[in-house]
Amino acid sequence: MRHLAKIIAMTICLATAVALAGAATEVDQVGQKFSKPTLTLQSGDMVHFLNRDDTTHNVNVIDANDVALDQGLQKPGETINVLFDKAGRFNVRCAIHPRMKMTVTVE
Repeated sequence: MRHLAKIIAMTICLATAVALAGAATEVDQVGQKFSKPTLTLQSGDMVHFLNRDDTTHNVNVIDANDVALDQGLQKPGETINVLFDKAGRFNVRCAIHPRMKMTVTVE
């Protein structure tokens, strides 16, 4: 009986943790473009940037104060995960391909 109670308690904790976690959105990089030019998220949401191109990219997240969070080089097939945990408007750029641009608004 105690074993069952522990399993139920662990299940409830896990379900609560999943409910508190933000949503996840995938953004592809194809043809040297982000698949979504704009994106609106809730604070705590994560974006998975997947490089589906045959060239290396870079994900640079720039806040309203022009402070950039450079995620480094991203080889073909790699995914970079970015947590957007503060409200605001963010510009996302590829430092290698300047025409690759998108805007993320976090509410």
